[in-house]
Amino acid sequence: MRVKKTKQSDRGVYRYPVQVEDGRGGYRTAYNVIKPGEDGITEVMIKSLHAMDDHEVYLNVKNGHPPMTAEQKAAKKEWEDAHPGEKYTMNWNLSLDYIAGEDDEEVDKSHVLAGASYDPFDEEDVSPEVQRLRDVVAAMTDRQKQVYQLVLLEERGYTEVAKLLDCSPANVKQICNKVIALIKAGV
Repeated sequence: MRVKKTKQSDRGVYRYPVQVEDGRGGYRTAYNVIKPGEDGITEVMIKSLHAMDDHEVYLNVKNGHPPMTAEQKAAKKEWEDAHPGEKYTMNWNLSLDYIAGEDDEEVDKSHVLAGASYDPFDEEDVSPEVQRLRDVVAAMTDRQKQVYQLVLLEERGYTEVAKLLDCSPANVKQICNKVIALIKAGV
């Protein structure tokens, strides 16, 4: 679970961990590095990957401390009144053992993970509208996909996107209008 963002000085490339065999029957962590200009990777793609990581960090930190119940708040106030000047600490436990229930015997925790998982590309749960949008995006050119991501999904301005894509703001607007027309037409 990520709780720290990548340093700004390290954001020119994207690193992610993978598990590789160590030759002794185990695994070790190695890092793959994605660089702009290799295999069709652009700086925009690298920025998008870091933006997704930043969002994950935000959610992990936010959800790592759930809101206190009224009873917990009352207990905290009582403790602080009894211990003036001391800091009240609360241990938040987000482990699978805690969620599944702590018992001395082995517990199958797969139901916890299964309930928390979600496959956005699971075809069984896709509405016709979502499938139509997927088809529209699949029919777009790479440039249209970049503009769609940056302008319509990330809500960036034409000037900022133009600088990222090395083109004019008018060109970005024209591509964006074409993308909107594709979405309205449904391919």
